[in-house]
Amino acid sequence: MRTNVGEVVRLPDRRTTPALLALCAFAVMASLPVALLWGLAGGTPAPTETIRPSISAEDAADAPPVWRAVTARHAGFDVDAPRWRPLGQDVSLFRRSDGLAREVFRFGLAEDARRHAALVIDRSDVPAATPAANLGAVLTDLGLSATINANPLPLATKFGPMATADMTLESEEGSKACLGFALRDGEAGIRLTGWVCSGGPEIVSRQDASCFVDRLFTVGVRDAAIAALFARAELARLPCPAAAATTPANPVVSDRGGRPTPLRLNRL
Repeated sequence: MRTNVGEVVRLPDRRTTPALLALCAFAVMASLPVALLWGLAGGTPAPTETIRPSISAEDAADAPPVWRAVTARHAGFDVDAPRWRPLGQDVSLFRRSDGLAREVFRFGLAEDARRHAALVIDRSDVPAATPAANLGAVLTDLGLSATINANPLPLATKFGPMATADMTLESEEGSKACLGFALRDGEAGIRLTGWVCSGGPEIVSRQDASCFVDRLFTVGVRDAAIAALFARAELARLPCPAAAATTPANPVVSDRGGRPTPLRLNRL
């Protein structure tokens, strides 16, 4: 419509504005059901919907157990080894995050060119494994590496025959020949592992290894099964020095002479 100059333009009256607002509100309300139907039919998801990523089995897997050193007021075991003590004795106590308790007795160093011996006592539900696997696991935990080969000849000890393995540790001046041994008692929940090493490539005396194991005893262990195990062992202990069998024809029986030594449950 053309407007002539000087013509007065008439504005809508006051009733028009409320009518327009009401019309807009009605249009918005009428569009809501359409939007909801569109979302249900596969359209764009509602803004509040979140998509959670799936959790893989690797993420849910438990972390491997971790060792930590502990300070105990009273240890459960001791080793009375006067022949080995001049080399230096180190006693360490550890606990693993899954509850495994460990006491480590080391005489001398694995890295130098002197004799060396160690006894490791684990207390908990220790799974069964081969002697080589047990020794390898303990060596790894202690930060040592060695060549391990199974030996078919058991070692005669006060605990009975212990499975053995031939080991080689690398030292500052070459290699050390070692005899490793392992014993697991599932009923008592205990595992004994250890080794005796010469200062070089010389073959380790089984009599030395046998007498070294027999030097282990308890000091205040309250577990009845472990106490019974060591009580039986002390009754079977024979005096040292000894000459353990080294032939396939007589692999277990020791010719340690004399009568069994008196029962010992504490340090001499």
